[in-house]
Order: sequence, then C-alpha cells, then structure tokens
Amino acid sequence: MELLQQPMHVVPYHRGLLVKYQGHINVEWCNRSLSIKYLFKYIGKGPDAATIVLLEANKQLPQTDQDSAASNAQSIDEIKNYVSCRYVSTAESCWRLFEFPIHHRELFVQRLYFHLENEQEVRFRDDENLPQVVSRVDPDGTMFIQWMLNNRYDELGRGLTFLKYPTKFRWDGSTKRWLRRKQNISVVGRMVYAHPASGERFYMRLLLNIVVGAQSFEDIRTVDGIVYSTYKEACFQRGLLESDNEWHIALHDASLSASAHQLHDLFVTLLVFCEVVNPRELWEKHWNNLADDFEYTKRKQLSLPTLKITDNDKQMLALEAVQHLLRQYGKTLADYPGMPELSVVSTSKYKNDLLLEEMMYDRERLQLKAAEQYPCLNEMQRTIFDEIVEQVELDKGGFYFVYGPGGTGKTFLWSTIISKLRGDGKIVLAVASSGIPSLLLEGGRTAHSRFRIPIDINEYSCCEIKKRTFLAELICNASLVIWDEAPMTHRFVYEAVDRTFRDIRSTTNDECQSLPFGGLTTVLGGDFRQILPVLPKKGRHEIVCASISKSHLWESCKVYTLTENMRIHKNVPPVTIQGSRVQFQDWVLALGEGWEETASIGDDAEPCWFLIPDEVHVRYTGDPVEAIVNEIYRDLPLQAGNIEYLRDRAILTPRNEHVEQVNLAVLQRLQGEVKVYHSCDSVCKGSSSSDADEVLYPAEYLNAFKFSGIPNHEVRVKVGAPIMLLRNINAKRGLCNGTRLIVTRCYPFLIEALIITGNRIGETAYIPRINMSPAEKTHPFVLKRKQFPIAVCYAMTINKS
Repeated sequence: MELLQQPMHVVPYHRGLLVKYQGHINVEWCNRSLSIKYLFKYIGKGPDAATIVLLEANKQLPQTDQDSAASNAQSIDEIKNYVSCRYVSTAESCWRLFEFPIHHRELFVQRLYFHLENEQEVRFRDDENLPQVVSRVDPDGTMFIQWMLNNRYDELGRGLTFLKYPTKFRWDGSTKRWLRRKQNISVVGRMVYAHPASGERFYMRLLLNIVVGAQSFEDIRTVDGIVYSTYKEACFQRGLLESDNEWHIALHDASLSASAHQLHDLFVTLLVFCEVVNPRELWEKHWNNLADDFEYTKRKQLSLPTLKITDNDKQMLALEAVQHLLRQYGKTLADYPGMPELSVVSTSKYKNDLLLEEMMYDRERLQLKAAEQYPCLNEMQRTIFDEIVEQVELDKGGFYFVYGPGGTGKTFLWSTIISKLRGDGKIVLAVASSGIPSLLLEGGRTAHSRFRIPIDINEYSCCEIKKRTFLAELICNASLVIWDEAPMTHRFVYEAVDRTFRDIRSTTNDECQSLPFGGLTTVLGGDFRQILPVLPKKGRHEIVCASISKSHLWESCKVYTLTENMRIHKNVPPVTIQGSRVQFQDWVLALGEGWEETASIGDDAEPCWFLIPDEVHVRYTGDPVEAIVNEIYRDLPLQAGNIEYLRDRAILTPRNEHVEQVNLAVLQRLQGEVKVYHSCDSVCKGSSSSDADEVLYPAEYLNAFKFSGIPNHEVRVKVGAPIMLLRNINAKRGLCNGTRLIVTRCYPFLIEALIITGNRIGETAYIPRINMSPAEKTHPFVLKRKQFPIAVCYAMTINKS
C-alpha cells in the first residue's frame, strides 16, 4: 500500500481505494508525536456529549390568566431544566461492540540481561565439550559487565540506569560491546524477570532500577558511601523493602532529639498509617523512650520531688497517652494485636478529656484578645459578631451562613467570636471542611474527625456518635459551632450532622428534636465561587444540587454577606486595564465575580482570556521558568533559613509536571546535598486474587506511575527546603494535607521538619514513610506505595494554594 508520509501533520490518500469505493478515504501513517496526538485526539476521549435545555413553548393565555402566569414564572428551576446526554454514532458503537483496537503504537524494546558476580549465563551445544566452551566464552563479554566497563570510559552513560541505557547506546551482538546510538529512535529497556524467591538476584534487579553509572558490582551495593555486603541490605537502606526494622530505626533516630510527647505522635502515626507487622515488638523496644517524661511531669504536678514511678506504671501511663491519640482516628489499642492492655486502675482514672480540653483555655488572654480585635471589625463584621454572640448568650440557637470571597475577613471574624465566647467560659467547636482552614482556627479540627462523619454518605446517613459518650456530652455542653469552608462539603454531610445533633441534644431537652442542629447555634462560612462539592464524573446540575444551598436546612438559614476586602491594602498602587487606571482590589474583585472583560487569542472562537496588567506581569525573553524563579526566589541563598520568606511566597501552576520542573530548578539553587528517597511499591493484595501479579507488574513498572495526591517514586529534598504534607497525619498537632514545613534533618527512614504554617508554627514534627494508594482505581490493580507523604513546595498546584 502506497502511503504519502508527511513530516508533521498527515493528510495522505490512496488512489486505489478512491477508485474502488468512490469515496474520499484517508490512510494515515503517524511518524511524529504531533501526528499521533492529532490522530487520537477525538477517538480516545470518549463518546460525544451534549447538554439539552428543555423549554416550554409560549402559549397564548387569556388576560385573566396572565397575572397568575407571571407569578408562576418566578418558581421555574433553571437547574432542573438542564439534562446531560451522551450519544454514540453507529460506526463507533459497532467498532466497540466487536472490541476492535482503539489505537496502536510500536516501540523498539531492548531485552536486558543481568547476572550476579561470577554467575554469567553460558550457552553451549550438545556436541561441544568443556574446553571448547571455555575457549569460546568471553567472561567480560556479557551485556551487564560491558555496561559497567563502558561507564568507566564513556561519560555519556554515567547518568543513566541500566534500564535506560539503551536510550543512548545499542548492544552490538557481534563485538559484544555497547556503542553510542547515531539515530534518535524510541527504545525501551526491559530487564529479564527475577522472582522474589531468587534471592540476591531479585534484590540486584531492584537496585538496577535506581543506581546510575555503576562501574563495578560494589557500586551497586553502595548507599551513601557505604558498601554493603549483600544486595538485600542495600535495598533496605534505600527503602525498597518492607520491614518493621524501618520503624525501629525511625523511632531510634527520633528519640535522639524528640520529646516523649513527640514520640507519642510518631508511634501512633506508625500504627495507623504504616501497617506495622509486629506492634508488640515495636512497643517493647521503645516504650522506655515514650514514657521518659512521666516521672518528671508527675513530680511537678503533685509537688513531690522525690516521687518514684515503677516501670509498670510508666508503661501504663504511656499506653494511656497512646490510647488517647488513637481515639482521634477512631481506633483503640485492641485494634492492634499484641499490644498490652491498660490496667483497670489506669482506665478507671480516665475522664472526659474532650470536655476538659475545651474548658482549659486561658480566659484572661482570650478576653484581652477579643477586646483588641473587636474595634478592628468593619461594619458588617460587627453586625454579624453582635448577632451571633447575642444568640449564644440568650441560648436561642440559630443557623447562619457568612458568605464572602477570600480576603474579606472571615477568619478574623471567627477568631474574634471564638475569643469572646471562650473568654466567657463557653464551649465553641471550631471545625473546617479541610485540614488547612482548620489550622487557622484556635483549637480547630476537621469536621469529619470532630463529628465522626462517615466517608460513604447518603441522604439517610448519621454520624457515628452514640448517646452518653464523651463526644455526645461535649456536643450537649457546646454553645456554638463554627464551620469554615462550608460550600465544598456535600449537603448530605450537614443533614447527617443535623440529625445526629437533634438526636443527641434531645436527651436533655425534647424541643431540640424540632430545631435545626438540635438548637445548637451553628455558623457556616465560605465562598460559593471557590470549590463546590467534588462529585467525580458528574455534571453541573448534580454539583449544584449537592450544595448546602439546595438542602432543606437552607430555609431556616440567615445569610450575611461580606464584601469589603481586608487583605488587600488600600495603598496598593493601581493597575492599568485597557488604558484605564483601576484600583488593584477592584480588579481582583471583578476578576472573581466574572465581570472583567475577556479577549480572544489566536483562532479562539470565543473570548476566554483575561488580560494581565503590566504592573503584575513577569516579562521574560528566554526561559519562562528561569524568569519567574528569579522574580520570586531572587534572594533564596541569603534567605534559606528565613521562615517568613519561605512561608509568604510560592509559585502556582495548574499542572503537576510544571510543579516538578519549577521545584527542581529552585532546589538546585539551595546549598547542601540532595537527599533522594525511593518508595517501596507493590500491588495491594486485597485488590487482586491473581498469583501472577509479581510477574505482570514488576517493580520498575509500578515505580513509573504518577498519581495525583500521592508522592512520586523518587522524592528529592534538601535540609532547608520547604515541603508540604500530602496526607492528614495528625490534625490536632497541625499536620494536615497542605501543611508547609522546612526540612531540618534527613534520616534514612525519617524526616525532621519545622512547621511554618497553621497554628503550630515553630514546632518540630517527625514524618515517617506511610502506605498510600490512589483515591480512584484507574488500573486493574491497586498500587500500594510506601513513601514520605511530602512534596517540595517552592511551587505547587493551584488547588493546594
């Protein structure tokens, strides 16, 4: 078949097909990346979609009915009139019914052979004797040994792993040597499989996915300048193997500088997130460090400087502290087989720490704080403050929503209300829909952890809170609930909390059963223009219907609106928009409201671009990444240890690959040695029942996956670099998804860092590797990745800002 090959975009034809079928037929041969994108841009994105609007036809009504029709027009729900539809053409439906392939692409694959030292593979014929085989075989002519020898003389391949070596070199079977490639072709290296039961050969294969430029077998077993005797030990030191020994090393390293309270948090983190195989052994080896300060604390509390506490009592006190932290995750010591049980004496002394915690605030300090902040409130903030405080003091209850864009002072208003009421001895439950906003509230928690909201929720769900429990007692004694970032939570969550509050508070007052949230004054806050509830694979209609404004509770809600931007100073210079001088805060508000005029670029059919003012636009002539890095982190070498410098700046981008590019560029400017951590990846045993998973999904295949929300296989950090957590580890201690920290020390299986955001600024945190899996299942298996839940955050995606 004759094909006309075009250099970039392909529009070929075949004369024979045109004459035979009397129709225009294209036969496309893709030989460029742009051609492949062009060919599969439409057929690979799924069925076509359309949005249909159902409208009633205009009817001629009598004059007497026109007035009533005009009044009924106000009740039309436009959202319900939108119907999302999908259609599949006959040709595509037949193609998919017969399961024909959608696309196909070929790559050259180089099979790579490796072997242990002095264990080269030798092939011989039946008619050959031993002397003939020995004289014919070249002991240094194997593909693997020549790779190491070539690294000694050729610098081009010293930055490549054995797996990526074929991308720059080709194996010449006749000369038994690696030669540089002269043509730039796509070649993928595939190492021969090694079963986990093959011992050192399997561990060598794991290392060959990481080690670059090895010039000897010893180089493969070298980690941080230390040559280990076996490949298994080297794999363990690189974090490629699962073992409880990692947790023992992490606790030992942390005990050198951490307090007992910090060790409690680390131990609980290991139990909850790290799938410890033998919790009993971990406890018995390290409980002394966890109970180190109890004798000193009790001496100080009881004013008994000569008090001696037995080892058994110390162990029970440490167990009690661990039990208390486990309850934050809805777990107990009984959930971990082998852990010791609390003695009856220790459990009988337990009191409602949840209630005591809310009553132990410094009232005098909070009263002074409220008195200082109240005069700083603007007119609308003061109106909301007076209304809510009055409702709480008169115990009238009420449901409120404070609506305002970012910068209008919602958090400052929450802080003033909380300080006022807690200063008066009342209990305020401050929660937020996500981790970072909860850290901005004193004593804040995520709503799911505070109210034990189930993850899988529907319109009939209730929170997992039983009557006459410590948490139920706390809710009955509370005076106010403040819930920040409310629009991003599904309305079913609020309805579940409402049903639970009514049920719990009705034990003290029967009238609470008929009041919103059981008569407990509840204040929600947020901005509907930001993040609405996330519903995977749902359209606009479903997302809008999931909002709190569509709940039956909204009928009893009183809405206040904040409009004055308190974050943008009035003395900020104006910007130029289409030749006119506009105040910066007015331009930001117009941008958020959608009032700002848009423009078209290139061949755009509709105007969909905003013009950036020259005053805030970074100009560049060369590399755009270099330009924005120079603008934002110009003084990084001088300000490396400055918390405010690193906390108050970041580069935002919508794509993860751009984040990695910018972070790497900035990290290279920071002085110090780069510490590289590799993950231990495997297929989750519960996601597949096949015994062939280890063959189908080798380690290097799993390492190549990149998922949103979990770190990559390779994480690079430096001491002094800012990092961001990717998981809620301990919200009470300020360690939430999005918390920013500065790395202060790097251990093999532990990272010590200083918190620089939230309500725990300046505190030291210890972060271990934890097991993580993607939120959505996009493959026939579930990946389990053990890695530090962090990412360098000189740059970050916009949804993490």
